[in-house]
Amino acid sequence: MPASPMSAISRAATRESGEPLNILTFPTHERYETTLSKTGHNFYALTNDTMKDWNVDHGDIPDNYHIYKAAGNSISVPLHLDFDLIFSQSKFGQFELSKNMAKSLHLPVVTLEHTLPLHKIPDGWPQEQFLSFSQMTGCRNVFISDYSMKEWEWDKREDSRAIYHGIDSEIFSPDESCQKIDHVLSVANQYKQRDYCLGYSLWEQVTNGLPIKLVGDNPGMSEPSSSIEDLVSSYRTAKVFLNTSTVSPIPMSLLEAMSCGCAVVSTATCVVPEIIENGVNGFITNSSEEMKYYLELLLSDEGDSIRSSMGQEARNTILSKFSVDRFISEWNEVFEEASQTVYTGA
Repeated sequence: MPASPMSAISRAATRESGEPLNILTFPTHERYETTLSKTGHNFYALTNDTMKDWNVDHGDIPDNYHIYKAAGNSISVPLHLDFDLIFSQSKFGQFELSKNMAKSLHLPVVTLEHTLPLHKIPDGWPQEQFLSFSQMTGCRNVFISDYSMKEWEWDKREDSRAIYHGIDSEIFSPDESCQKIDHVLSVANQYKQRDYCLGYSLWEQVTNGLPIKLVGDNPGMSEPSSSIEDLVSSYRTAKVFLNTSTVSPIPMSLLEAMSCGCAVVSTATCVVPEIIENGVNGFITNSSEEMKYYLELLLSDEGDSIRSSMGQEARNTILSKFSVDRFISEWNEVFEEASQTVYTGA
């Protein structure tokens, strides 16, 4: 294990070209990390009884993703391995752990922020909290969109960049043999509890009186998919997919539905207007009346002409803008650059 800046340099210098990196991290977003694992590196995710674990309902654990769970509040770092960097995927707890481990192991930290800051919404963060989070920086800092990076006010930093999602278009793909079911599909976990960012109240309003299917961890309302195949089937068979998120940069479920060729209706928030051209590859609006109109229009499309054309254009968008190959290439650039950086304690 690197025990000093000099040994960390030695590790980077003696590692063969193309050799997988050993990356310390924490379980965070299963489907995102499943795709991230396709970079070919070895991920060692630390957790304990009080932290998030990998939820197999959201995806199988990749062969190169290893989970080390300690009892109670402790964190157990596998001491028999040499690591190349630490990967923090959240400023809410993970970064402080990453920073402390970086000091003791003399390793660089890469940060990824999936979420938006909440200092601009009612009852959100006070400005001092936002400034505190803004100081949590690694040697490389990644955001899931340019919009996110700008909202965090890091868009002018040379050590920061945006890497947009990669969607596995072979798994999340259309199947013309699937019979469409007359309902509106939404996929969300803790929908009511996260109303402030997922728009549950809007969903409840616009789906009133319409046939619906909700998938996700919502006790008393719905359950998660039993497998990725089950989730894909839900996307393929739904006549319409509805996204009501308000403070989510790029909802993964929206992209997955589009990749499956599903006609989508969404709020016009965050990055969504950059992805969906209204009336071409989906419908977007922040008006509840218009949203319900679009849902009813797609449900009543007897000839399937609107849904079919919109679904094909939606999939084309995923193929052109959210390829896994591009995602892997960009992340490998970040990891390789970071692995050549020695933690200095700054």
